[in-house]
Amino acid sequence: GPNEHQLPSVPVRKRVAIFLWKLATGIEYRTISHISGVGLSTVFNCVQDFCDSVIKVLLPQHITTPDAAKLVEIATFFHNRWRIPQCVGAIDGSHIPIIAPEEYPQDYFNRKGWHSIILQGVVDGRGLFWDVCVGYAGSVHDAQRECVMSAKAVTFMGATK
Repeated sequence: GPNEHQLPSVPVRKRVAIFLWKLATGIEYRTISHISGVGLSTVFNCVQDFCDSVIKVLLPQHITTPDAAKLVEIATFFHNRWRIPQCVGAIDGSHIPIIAPEEYPQDYFNRKGWHSIILQGVVDGRGLFWDVCVGYAGSVHDAQRECVMSAKAVTFMGATK
């Protein structure tokens, strides 16, 4: 992975354990630092490095934009299974609660009345993800988010007319 912070003193197994503990419990970095016996900044760097590695290594292997042939296959499945013609993806999003950032907290204040970032995903007719987009501020409206889906769907629809 990217390992920008270089944590050679922390074994890989322990770094993974720190990340999984954070992911599974949402517990504070300070508590994980105390439990694991490593410094607070080391815990933060372990979590950050693991996330960076997942994004760099695993995401491209498992979430890929379909090529033209795959889009036709997805559309055929949608039509045959769900009776929806010319559909290549079901899209939805969710607000992930966050603590308001110090800079521009109003940007993250969503229409539901709390601070969030937005997670948006696109699945094929079998429910398998082919696009994931995360990080937009909670106040950003659906129509303003520019993830892969908008451009690809238009291209696909245009090609099949």
